[in-house]
This record gives sequence, C-alpha cells and structure tokens, in this order.
Amino acid sequence: MKLKKLALLAGLVLSVTLLMGSMVIAADYPSKDVMHIIPWSAGGGTDATMRTFMHHAEGKLGAKIFNKNVTGAQSGVGVFKLMKSPPDGYNVGTLTWDSVVTVPYYKLVPGYDIANLSFLCTVTLHSTALVVHADSSWKTLDDFIAAAKKAPGKYSISNVGTGGVWHLPALDMASKVGIEVRHVPYPKGAAPQREALLSGETDAACMSLSAAFPSIQAKKARVLAVMANHREEMLPDVPTFKEKGHDVAWGSFRMVAIPKNAPQEAKDKLEKAFSEVFADPEFIKWSKETGTGAVWMDAKDTTAFIKTIQTKAFALIDDLIKKGLLKKK
Repeated sequence: MKLKKLALLAGLVLSVTLLMGSMVIAADYPSKDVMHIIPWSAGGGTDATMRTFMHHAEGKLGAKIFNKNVTGAQSGVGVFKLMKSPPDGYNVGTLTWDSVVTVPYYKLVPGYDIANLSFLCTVTLHSTALVVHADSSWKTLDDFIAAAKKAPGKYSISNVGTGGVWHLPALDMASKVGIEVRHVPYPKGAAPQREALLSGETDAACMSLSAAFPSIQAKKARVLAVMANHREEMLPDVPTFKEKGHDVAWGSFRMVAIPKNAPQEAKDKLEKAFSEVFADPEFIKWSKETGTGAVWMDAKDTTAFIKTIQTKAFALIDDLIKKGLLKKK
C-alpha cells in the first residue's frame, strides 16, 4: 500500500514538474534561435521572399531566425522534415501551393500529412504569369497563341513540377486557348526554371510574378499576360487572360506553419511577430519594389483558405486526369 502511494506521489510530482517546466519555457519564449525551413532551392522566388520576410520578423520576435533550404519532391521533403521536427516552438517552415495540393494529392512523400502542422499565417498571394525572354518575337499573348497553333507541340512552357502549381495553370491555359505545347518541369524550383528561360532552353515559363520580377526589372524577360481577375498593380500595362477572352485565373501563395503540438504560447508569439512585419515600412517598400504580392492572413483564415484551395484543386486535378491532360502518378 505504501509503495502504491509512493508511486502515485512520484507520478504527481513528475507531472507538476513537467507542467511547470513547460510553463517556464512558454513564458521565456523565445529563449534561443528559431530554424526556418524553405522547401525550395536557393535563389528562387520563395527563397528570396521568405528570407527577407524572416529577416524583418527577427526584430519583432526578439530572436535570430536561421533559414535552411531542404528541397525535393516538389517541396514535400522540406515540409515533411518540418512535420518531424521537435514541437518545441523553434522549428517553423514555409509551405507553398505544391505543399498543400500536389504533394498530398499524389502522395509524393510517405507519411506526409498537413494535419501534423498548425498554420500560423499566409504572407503572399499573387497571380501566375506567362513569361517569355525579352528577345522573343512574341510581343503579345495573341502572338504566342497564334505561333503555337501553327506548330502544335513545337514550343515549350516550363513549370516547377508535373501536376504542380505552375503545370496546372499551363495545362488549363493550353486547353482553353486551344494549343498544344511541351511542358518541361524544373522540380528544384523557380531559380533553375528562370535560368532555363533566359538561356533559351525553354520558350516560355508559367511562373509567379515574384520569381520573374528580377528578370523583368533587368529587361531580360517579358510578361505576356497574367492569370488573374484584375491587372497587377506592379505591371499595369500587362493584360489578364480574361481581358483577352480566356477564362484562366490562377495564383500561388506562401504560408508559414509549425509542428502541430508546439506550445500555444510559441504559436501566438510567432503569429504576432509575423503580423507586425506588415506594418514595417522597410518591408512594405521592399515588397512593392520586388512584386512579392505581400498579403496577410492570420492562422484562422489561413486554415480555412487551405481547405478551400484543396477542395477546388483536387477536383480540378481529377477533371484533368479524366480528360487525359494529366496522368495520375
């Protein structure tokens, strides 16, 4: 009987100790550096945008944020690493379209489940663009469509992975404008995709405006049209596909997540720090100059947004597979 009471007492002491320990950790958060996983290659649009965002967030959080590129499986490897990271509040990561649509739909990474994450916020939303080299003979979207119709299968459009964020828009676009093109994937991200366009390896690129913007500013690339409901503020002279009579509207996003079981105090402090970046004049100025498409959505809205995106995207992929425009992996 005494042994049983001692065991119960020991268990109670241990529980109280662990509880007090977690309270101290939460109260002191952050007490060390935070690791941020970027699931795409260095030099791409996501890499540049999220490194800058986290740099501005450091001062708001009061801790150093280190960035680490972990690529593979169209962002799946990096995000899976985040899922398996210690849920102590010191591991966060960026997710993109492929992270919440392509990877789970095609089951690219065994054991991958975004239910293992808590979403903290969304930081960018921007339309997809059809981009060509500045020296291209195609000056308008109509020029490109006309050339592609005359030579079915001759011209190539790059993306960052089959069935992914920029392959689906290219497939949808080709179907709706009535052309046949070759789709060339660059699964390591926008940086190699952009270089392929500039080197002449591909004829056009379906990509985000933020990834294309440095080349546009340097007058090395040109946007023929954007897949949006309205013209982009940064490119007011560039038409939308809808203006040209084609119902094609697509966009991508970047959001930040943390392992699901991380302390709530850490989640709250991170979300607050990230939200404060959007009041930072330097970040606002940088965002406008680089065309990042900075948009703030908190944890609640981001979680709801993901459910909506998955529902629509999964249905679209199913439809493209039925039509034979996309193959189930």
